[in-house]
Amino acid sequence: MGKVLGNTQAVKQAHLDYLETFIDSVQSPESFVPIELVNIMAYITGETGKEIGIYINRRNRVEAIVIGDDRSVSLPFMDNRRGTNRLSGIRFLHTHPGGSSLPSDVDLNSLKTLRLDGMIVIGVVNYNDKPHVTGVSVTMLERDEEERLSNTKLYGPYSMKELDKFDELFEIVEETDVITYTIGEVTQEEQERAILVGVSTREDEAYLDELAELARTAGALVVGRFVQKRASIDARYYIGKGLAEELAFHRQSLNADLVIFDDELSYAQIRNLEEITGVKIIDRTALILDIFAKRATSLEGKLQVELAQLQYRLPRLTGMGQILSRLGGGIGTRGPGETKLETDRRAINRKINYLQRRLKEIASKREVLRKERIKNEVPVISLVGYTNAGKSSLMNCLCEAGVFVEDKLFATLDSTVRKMITEDNSTYLLVDTVGFIKKLPTHLVEAFKSTLEEATQADLLLHVVDATSPDLDERIEVVESILKDIGAANKPKYLVVNKMDIVSDGGVVKPGRVFAKTFYVSARTGEGLDELKKGIFDFFTRFFEEFDILVPYKEAWVLPFLHEKGVVKDEQYTEDGIKVTGTLPNQYMHKIREFERGNV
Repeated sequence: MGKVLGNTQAVKQAHLDYLETFIDSVQSPESFVPIELVNIMAYITGETGKEIGIYINRRNRVEAIVIGDDRSVSLPFMDNRRGTNRLSGIRFLHTHPGGSSLPSDVDLNSLKTLRLDGMIVIGVVNYNDKPHVTGVSVTMLERDEEERLSNTKLYGPYSMKELDKFDELFEIVEETDVITYTIGEVTQEEQERAILVGVSTREDEAYLDELAELARTAGALVVGRFVQKRASIDARYYIGKGLAEELAFHRQSLNADLVIFDDELSYAQIRNLEEITGVKIIDRTALILDIFAKRATSLEGKLQVELAQLQYRLPRLTGMGQILSRLGGGIGTRGPGETKLETDRRAINRKINYLQRRLKEIASKREVLRKERIKNEVPVISLVGYTNAGKSSLMNCLCEAGVFVEDKLFATLDSTVRKMITEDNSTYLLVDTVGFIKKLPTHLVEAFKSTLEEATQADLLLHVVDATSPDLDERIEVVESILKDIGAANKPKYLVVNKMDIVSDGGVVKPGRVFAKTFYVSARTGEGLDELKKGIFDFFTRFFEEFDILVPYKEAWVLPFLHEKGVVKDEQYTEDGIKVTGTLPNQYMHKIREFERGNV
C-alpha cells in the first residue's frame, strides 16, 4: 500500500491512515466521477481545510493521493505516459476548499501539460461545521484543427445528485484518444522542459539570460525562471525552503522535468531540492559539462571532458546511486564518463589518473608541434574571448578556414590552427581556442589546461568580444581573469570588437579596460578586417629592419631566404645582380650584414 503524498504536516495520522486504505483500490468502475471518492475527499477537506487530490486510471484504480497541492510532489506514474498526442489515461479529482467548482488557470495548465483524461474539480465549504459539496465540474481536452490536444471543454458544474451525467464522458475520452497517424508518425525526442533558478544581490531581469542560453545550447526548453534576492546562499536548499516549496508548486503546472541552478550545488543541496521538487536537479557546472560532452569531437576533447566530469562528480558520489538510478539520461547525464559513476571512489580515482596520463601524452605531442613552429619562426596569434563572441567566424574570414560556426555557446571546443597569409605575403598561424564564460568550472580549466596553453605560447592575443553584449566590460574581465589564471595575462593583446554589423549607430559600449589597440570589425560583412590585418602586420614588423642590398647572380640562393624570413618589397634585375629591398626580423639582419661584407 502506498503513502499519501504532499503536505501531510499537521494532518492527523488517523486521516492519513484512512486515505491510504484507498490507494490501489478500484472505486465504482462504471462511474466517471466515483461518488465514494467525492465524499471521502469532501470530508477530509472539511476536517483539514486542505486541498485533497486523487489520481485514478481508466479502470478507476486509485494511483495516488496527495494533500495540499499536487504540483509539489513527484508523480512517477505520470512520467512519459503514452505518446505526446495521446491522453495520459489518468483523471485527477481534487477539491477546492474555498467552494469554487470551476477550474483555475493552474488546473487548466496541468490538464494540458499532463494530458489528463479529465480535470475534476470539487467545490467544498463547511456549513454548520459540516463539509458541503457546492458542485462538481469536469474539464476535458479537445483536438484543434490540426488534431492536437490544445483545446478544452467544461462539463458542469453539477450537484452530487447529478454525478451520473458525467458517465457519458467515457465515450468522449475514447473518441478523443483515437490515434491520429497523420501527426508525427516519426516523433523526435522531446525537449526537456527546464526551470532556471538563481540567487542575486540585486534586481536584474537579465540575470539568468546566460543560463537560459546555456540551457538552449544543451537542448532544453526553458519554461520558467526564479530569481531570489538574498545576501548569501542557503546551506540546505540554496534558495531557502520557502522558495523551494514555491518552485515545487509551479514545477508540475509547467510540466517541467528539470530544474537548473545558476551556481554549483553540493550533493546535500541537490538531494534536498530533489526531495521537494520531485524532479532532476542539476547545477551550472553540470550543464556546462553536458554541453562540452556534446561538443567534444577529438580524442583529446573527449578525454578532457571525461576527466572534468569525474573530478566534478567524485565529491558527490556519496548517496548519488539513488539519484543516478532515476535520472534516466538527459541533460546533465551525458558524456563518456557517465558509466564510471557507479563504481567506487578508488576505481574513479584510477580512471582520473589514467586520463591525466593520456592527456599528458597528447600534450607532449602538441609541445613537439609548438617547438617545430618556433623552429620555423612562424608568428602565432591566438584568438581568445567569451564564448559565442565570433572567434571561429573571425578565423574563417582571416584564413578562409571553414571552421565550424554555430550561434550557440561553446560551438568550438577543440583548438583549431590555421595558416593566415596576408597580401604582403606574410605568414601567420591563427589558433582558435575554446570560449570562456563566467563561473567557468575549475574542473574544466584544469582538464583543458593543455589546450588553453595555446594562449600562453602565442606571440599575440586577439581578445574577441561581442559588440552587442550589454555586459561587455564584465565579459572582458572574465576572460582577462582566466588568462591570468593560466599565465597569459601579460601577453601582448589587441581587443577586437566583433559583430559591428548588428549594432545600431552609437550603440557600441566602449570598453572600460584599456588595450594597446582596439579594432571594430564584422566577421560577417568583412568590415574593419583590413585594419585588423594591418594592425597584426604592424605588430610583428616592429621587430623588423629595412634592407637594401645587391645580390650577385651567383649568390641568388639569398633570395629564397629573404622571401621566407622577411618581406620583399621590390626586386630589380641589373647587370651586376638583383637589387632587393624589404624588411627582415632583427635576428636575421646579422646574416645580411655578413653577406654584404663578403661581397664587398
